Amino acid sequence: MPKTKKLPLNSLQLHLHPNLVTLLSGDRLTQSKLPDIQFLSVEQLQCVLDSCPIPVLKHEKEGQYFILAAMPIIESILSYDASLKLNASLIIYEEAEPIMSTLALIKPALLIPEFKYLPERLHSRLGKAKLLNLAIPSKKQLSHLAQMSPSCIRESK
Repeated sequence: MPKTKKLPLNSLQLHLHPNLVTLLSGDRLTQSKLPDIQFLSVEQLQCVLDSCPIPVLKHEKEGQYFILAAMPIIESILSYDASLKLNASLIIYEEAEPIMSTLALIKPALLIPEFKYLPERLHSRLGKAKLLNLAIPSKKQLSHLAQMSPSCIRESK
């Protein structure tokens, strides 16, 4: 059974697992530049971190961990000015192999339908959030985070 641990984000020493590097080496579509997230609040980023714990394997060196899944969001959050105030949740596994194959192959296959219609979903949810008077980023800010043109976030035809 994996263990969970919550630590200050800035204290973590995370390294990609060598097998994960090999798994990801053929990925053609990668982020050319990390999105600027400085407009987000500490509370918003902590909520994001809380909703996506980092799957890791302990490194032989104390306080260091191997990441078992591609998580570009962690790089973005580490570049955040107030990242010192953030805590990350770790799921510490005993074995790397079944976790990496699950998170690199099975999870993306299961999630592709969810991301296929992301622009339309963002458009719909943005409109509904406005009706509910929720504090929301602008369409331009959302498109920046999703690394797409603001014109992509529109109703489907």
